Amino acid sequence: MDPSIIWSAAKWISTQLINEGNFLLGVQDQVYDLERELKYIALHLRVADSGEEVGDEELRLFTVKIREVAFRAEDVVDNYIIQVASASSSNTAANANGGNCLRKFLCFLRSSPDIHSIGKETEVIRKSIQKEVDLLKDFRNTRFIAQGEGSDKPWPHPKVMQTYPHTPDAYVVGREKDVEELVQRLTNKMEARFMAIVGAGGLGKTTLARMIYNDNRIKDHFKPTAWVRVSQQWDPKDLLSEILRQTKGISPEERISIRNWSEPEFVEAINCFLSEKPYLIVLDDVWARKAWLSIYAALAHTGSGSKVIITSRRGLYFPLPVDDRCFTHRPRFLNEEQSLELFYKIALEGRDPQSTVDDDAIQLGREMIARCDGLPLGVVTLAGLLRTKDASEWEEASRSFNSIILNVQGPPQYGRSLYQNLTLSYYDLPHYLKPCFLYFALFPEDAEISAKMLTRMWIAEGFVATHDELVQRNESVEDVAQCYLDELIQRCVVQVVAKSFTTGKAKKCRLHDLTHNFCIAKAEEQCFLRVFSSTNQSNISTLSSTQLRRVSILESEVSLPTQCSHTRSLIQFGEKELNLKARCKDLKMLRILILHGAKIDDGYLPEELGNLKLLRHLALINTNIKNLPESIGNLSNLLYLEYTVKDTLAKGVTLPNVLWRMKLLRHLYLDEKFTFSEGLRLHTLINLQTLWAIRLSPSQRADSEMDRLSSSLRKLGILQLQRQGLLDDLFQSPCMTSGNLVNLKLQWISGVKLKSMEPLHKYCHRLKKLTLLGRVGEDSQLQFPPSLVKLALRNSELNLYDPMVAAGRLDYLKFLCLGNGAYRGTKMICNSHAFRHLEELHLLDLDDLEEWWLEEGAMPQLKKLLLFRCRRLERLPQGLKSIRTLQQLKIWFMRTTFCYRLFRQGQAIDYEFEAGAADEGEKGEDFHIIQHISHVHFKYVGKQSF
Repeated sequence: MDPSIIWSAAKWISTQLINEGNFLLGVQDQVYDLERELKYIALHLRVADSGEEVGDEELRLFTVKIREVAFRAEDVVDNYIIQVASASSSNTAANANGGNCLRKFLCFLRSSPDIHSIGKETEVIRKSIQKEVDLLKDFRNTRFIAQGEGSDKPWPHPKVMQTYPHTPDAYVVGREKDVEELVQRLTNKMEARFMAIVGAGGLGKTTLARMIYNDNRIKDHFKPTAWVRVSQQWDPKDLLSEILRQTKGISPEERISIRNWSEPEFVEAINCFLSEKPYLIVLDDVWARKAWLSIYAALAHTGSGSKVIITSRRGLYFPLPVDDRCFTHRPRFLNEEQSLELFYKIALEGRDPQSTVDDDAIQLGREMIARCDGLPLGVVTLAGLLRTKDASEWEEASRSFNSIILNVQGPPQYGRSLYQNLTLSYYDLPHYLKPCFLYFALFPEDAEISAKMLTRMWIAEGFVATHDELVQRNESVEDVAQCYLDELIQRCVVQVVAKSFTTGKAKKCRLHDLTHNFCIAKAEEQCFLRVFSSTNQSNISTLSSTQLRRVSILESEVSLPTQCSHTRSLIQFGEKELNLKARCKDLKMLRILILHGAKIDDGYLPEELGNLKLLRHLALINTNIKNLPESIGNLSNLLYLEYTVKDTLAKGVTLPNVLWRMKLLRHLYLDEKFTFSEGLRLHTLINLQTLWAIRLSPSQRADSEMDRLSSSLRKLGILQLQRQGLLDDLFQSPCMTSGNLVNLKLQWISGVKLKSMEPLHKYCHRLKKLTLLGRVGEDSQLQFPPSLVKLALRNSELNLYDPMVAAGRLDYLKFLCLGNGAYRGTKMICNSHAFRHLEELHLLDLDDLEEWWLEEGAMPQLKKLLLFRCRRLERLPQGLKSIRTLQQLKIWFMRTTFCYRLFRQGQAIDYEFEAGAADEGEKGEDFHIIQHISHVHFKYVGKQSF
């Protein structure tokens, strides 16, 4: 049983003591004593969490009782704060309406909660805790540390982990022969059109399929390709639209038009597009026959060598027409040598080269790995655990593992030992990581979760708090939460899906589906949360409100339970209609509300939303919600607000000018199409770190705001700056001169000009991403902040200074985009020492550019190059042929003579190929410049494009 749930309850109470001290006047001592009691008992229950006493039923029952008491304590404190906040609001309203002092005082007395009552309740809870402790001591003759002796002893604090250099797929052993065989089969037109990779969960089916999918031979042979995750929760239209999106590409306008398509319409569109194309589609993690049948009709038999890969635990028992065949591949379990290679690859990674692992530790590793039965996921999980320990601690981990093997039996789908490995890994998590891990259960299986959204949800829940030790050491709560995620990744509990281009940290992450199932089981066992879906439909009527502390609704067919009076987090996925007005009263204890694609009655949020006094995180993502009510300004505890709507609605949304009242707000994300009502006020948001996609309407009055934006801002995006004064003020504001900005995006209209880049170069030493959309003056030399990793300039109309010269000096720059008249000169030069780390370059709509010179030695790490509609550019620079790292070249809508110098095709064309495989007759006079590039994509329509 997990004492970290008790600890997190105590931590939340501690957070409320700090943040809501004014509301707890008169009862602070009682609440503080309650918090100390909970931390004291959690400290002693760590032994139950070590894994050595996992079979101790008495200790388990004791922890259940204490957990229930901890939940009661949370409820008492939160209820009291809500009552005081409501009374305070009523009193403020009475003051606003006038009246004599006696009337105001009587109004407060009638509405204020009973301080004596909460004092009695906290005392009852404290006595309940002490009673349970005494019973356990008498029954077990256990020596508990005296009160005060250990109650203030800190638990271990998070390690600030190094940036991880890899994704989990980097940990692959013993699959080289499989990849070679399957690539040969796929590229052979005579082989079966379908390939099924079948085996037990955790065997590495998805990893093997991804290795094949990313193989250069596959990329060169198949055009187009698509990777679609199916899983147990699937929607046929979502699957088909994803295939269409990845193979054909869908514009924003097309996304709107296809939203109401039927399945047959999707099937027809996909068949039409894929006809005669040698495509490759990967359908990962197929479970249901219905899912397969909904997709199969769209996979036209083109006769051009198209192939389909399916990964499944169950095998391809689905029907195929007589003219289709399927080859089934079953990956092998790892042998002992391969298991040890994989184990040491992870467990010894990143250790001090001077540290050694003695023979005894190596033997312990062998013994534990032998129990993994060659299952890669089991080996990775165990190795990730031991990577966090010194070799001297391996023996203790081995004892815990043996205890779990004897006392824990997992479901059959986990095999003989994987469940035990996951259990050991979970027990070994520090107390501060357990709630963070359990939080993953709120998301759908195989979901790719935004790392920023996840860590900010942890902050809203109080898992990371401003009084934590690392935060006190001048780390922000966001940085500490990122450390928590990094540690889960280092332990191989969480997988990285995508990394940030600028930081190398996780941008998106997920759990393996077996780990995700384990996570849900543990979370529901602890009454930490409850998940509702078609495959996990608990008997809702039998659940008490205290069992629904956090609720996730994964599908639109599932309704929100009625007993949500104790719910702290609510996440709803899918287009389920929700009558939020009728439910706000029941959801008064919400800290987090996320509606992803939901439909609200009439498309309007109710004014009652402003009564959710404890709400700290509100995300309305791709919904039909047309407004934010004025009452949203009452959410004084809100830390995070995200609001985007369906494409068809965005232009009509106007936001109320009440955000200035949310004094604790740290992150504000809005749809770029939204506008604000008159009199925008933002300078009061002194804690704001993210202000993204604020669009100013022509009539917007913001003169007094731009020069007062908070110095705490790290990410700033403002669009449609209408007057020169606004831009000038912004560049003199505290947010610009503080040096805290990491990401900046600004857009201004044609009559406005950025007079100088000097403030950016002078102050913004931490700036990683810079996007400037508008005219840039050349009164002084062009200089950029030296810390930049990504730079995009559009409509800059530079003429005197070649931006390639200034950008080429940036030591850390990895991405550069010059577009839409960013440069009006006719010649660009990249000298031999320029762009030492540039990986991606986009040149778009540079209408005046005629010559591009690239000296040998420039851009030595360039991987991707896109040229789009540079109408006067005559040819590629000769220096490009010396860049051996270049893997992808896209030449879209360039002039016909430019394209013919490289590749002679007389007809309208959208053509992808491997340069080395081109026929001699197709090669132009400059073909030698690109012949080393593995992937080249031409797209043009003859002279019509010009």
